[in-house]
Amino acid sequence: MILIVGAGLAGLSAAYHLSGLPYRLYEREQEVGGLCRSYKKDGFTFDYTGHLLHFRQAEIKALVETLLAGKLQKHARQSFIYSHRTYTEYPFQVNTFGLPPEVVRECLMGFIATLTNQHAGPAPDDRSFKEWILDNLGEGMAKHFMLPFNEKLWQVSLDELTSDWVSWLVPKPELKDVVNGALGIKDKAFGYNPSFLYPANDGIKALPESFLPGIDGITHGAELIEVDTKRRRAIFRDHTKGGTREERYESLVSTIPIPELIHRCLDFPAPLKEAAAALRWVSVYNINLGIGREQVSDKHWIYFPEKEYPFYRAGFPMNFSPSLGRPGCSSMYVEMSHKPTEHQSAEQLIGRARSGLEQASILRPDDELVVSDVKDLQYAYVYFDHHRAKAVPAILAELERRGVYSVGRYGRWEHTSMEDAIGQGKQVSERLRAQYGYQASA
Repeated sequence: MILIVGAGLAGLSAAYHLSGLPYRLYEREQEVGGLCRSYKKDGFTFDYTGHLLHFRQAEIKALVETLLAGKLQKHARQSFIYSHRTYTEYPFQVNTFGLPPEVVRECLMGFIATLTNQHAGPAPDDRSFKEWILDNLGEGMAKHFMLPFNEKLWQVSLDELTSDWVSWLVPKPELKDVVNGALGIKDKAFGYNPSFLYPANDGIKALPESFLPGIDGITHGAELIEVDTKRRRAIFRDHTKGGTREERYESLVSTIPIPELIHRCLDFPAPLKEAAAALRWVSVYNINLGIGREQVSDKHWIYFPEKEYPFYRAGFPMNFSPSLGRPGCSSMYVEMSHKPTEHQSAEQLIGRARSGLEQASILRPDDELVVSDVKDLQYAYVYFDHHRAKAVPAILAELERRGVYSVGRYGRWEHTSMEDAIGQGKQVSERLRAQYGYQASA
């Protein structure tokens, strides 16, 4: 018997690809998706903050397009950065045209300096995120976007973070691209997500729900509370009926955050339990708003690097799909990072969000908030720091030695996409199929 803990994208994909093997899938919530969920409130549909589909793997793209056949719409990215009281296109490093001339000059000269002041040899592997930014993009881009934006997002000094996760998210441009961007010349799309796919109806929840016809049942309201990895026994609390239930397993696939899993593994080595408890992350307040005015913005999402705005990003779901709101209205989400131990009331957060949006001239003082709601995403972005670099590989290796496979964004403690979560679920199922002597699923 294979147990799967968590019906987010990784857990759903693992179950879907285990077809033919005996498994049981347990989910704490009453619905699937993890953070890849949507909910309705007073005629609006909101996601648990922005979830847009970008693909780098042809295999996963083909799977999702099969599961959601006829239900996806393609959008050309309309994402911007708001700084110096002006909008520039994302990504910042190749779109400085329109900023004050002295800012453009600082960014251009700083980037050129990175090309002429190269290290005498390969860059060190243990550079901090801040050093990576300065080495690859220069002091001007660091000053005017990369440092303030990322410090607002991560809520720590970038000297504390490593740079081993950055390359696919923040590619270094060529000099021609930076010069063209300073002059306003556009001859190609840039970045990993120049376009995206999004469901035409129902929000991003359509994606996890598309796996359900291929899955043999899910036990909802079941929270993992204890694992005995030696005896291969797991205990779940039943939030629906009350009490607990015990399951024996041969292999366990976990998609819950590593600190949560290891805390529940009672017989795990003490040094690794301490290492898991010391992993760090940042939480996010997802503030969802319905506004009683059409087209408050024509953009998909906007980044805010400057300190006077309390949020680091705002997005506009009704621009992904008009079906997500009410006629004559607009919808938006606002994201504010916070340390997991710090909390503010919903009333405070909505007030801060509204004030910042008015300051940015997105909302007007007379705009009516017809809906306002706050979700606190406890696990949002994991910290890549020196502790993670040593602890996570050792923890994952010891788990596998005990028959436990930890996958997904929080199960592997990494900064990955929905596509990656689906891919990791597929990969672990293929490993298990091989282990149990089954042919790989189609």
